[in-house]
Amino acid sequence: MTIEAEHAADLIKHFGIGSRASIATVLNGTGYFAVTPEAPYDSRLSTADQTRQLLCKAEARLARIGSGKDRLAFVAIILVDMKDYQAVNAVWDEWVKDIVPPARVCLEARLASPDLKVEMIMVSAVP
Repeated sequence: MTIEAEHAADLIKHFGIGSRASIATVLNGTGYFAVTPEAPYDSRLSTADQTRQLLCKAEARLARIGSGKDRLAFVAIILVDMKDYQAVNAVWDEWVKDIVPPARVCLEARLASPDLKVEMIMVSAVP
């Protein structure tokens, strides 16, 4: 590893380091992570229920990196089926009702597990 690469690695704080990925990273006061519902994923749950699980997990992850939902800058919501868009919005709207909501996008895509119905990518300020 070069000196430049070592220095760059020192700038990034990693949380929950695994063999494939870290649970979250923080660089220059910005936190990055993806979040899914509780594993093992339960395909019997509605997309709204999976979203509630996911947002609970997101709050814990934000706290772990020293941030909070009030410091979210951007969220990408990934749905397996856009027919669930309104159900997810109802859960989301309840979750953000007491904060200034972040910028957001919602996409439809196939996810890594057939039991997953929703996943989110979050970017937050970390003081």
